[in-house]
Amino acid sequence: MHSIKEAIIANEHERETTSVIFGMDIRAVGKGFEEYKVRGGNQSGISYIRGRVAEITQGPNNNPVITYEDTKERRVKSIDFDMVILATACAPNDGVEDLSKILDIEINRFGFFQTGTSQPLDTTRPGIFACGCAHGPMDIPESVAQASGAAARAAQVIKDSTMRKAS
Repeated sequence: MHSIKEAIIANEHERETTSVIFGMDIRAVGKGFEEYKVRGGNQSGISYIRGRVAEITQGPNNNPVITYEDTKERRVKSIDFDMVILATACAPNDGVEDLSKILDIEINRFGFFQTGTSQPLDTTRPGIFACGCAHGPMDIPESVAQASGAAARAAQVIKDSTMRKAS
């Protein structure tokens, strides 16, 4: 989503700007994000290519040339660009697996902390909560909302523990 936002802003500053976003799985997570992605394509000159970039070389006019696998057509293609900007996917931090072992928390098939379906902040270990991008890809407002929820859940655990000790 960040790449889409930046491409829209570039187009707002220079209307002749067109952008191409390569990706295998552009996830529009969050309220209104799918519409935002479509609007970016329709109003801001953004094209989306489902494919894997294989290499970036310098063309005869010194412009970058992207060679990629078009996974829809199952063909290797090349496009000459004026500029190439590389963006990374949202992926779990390198230390997540080690931390999950230390804390005895399961991780999901994508490498993020496993959480419950009915209690989406609860990890597989009682009293430990996951929010924001520890839980999976999400935008800042949703991360902040989850952080507030996780703090409230943690406060409840502490309160319950304190009340049990007092009685």
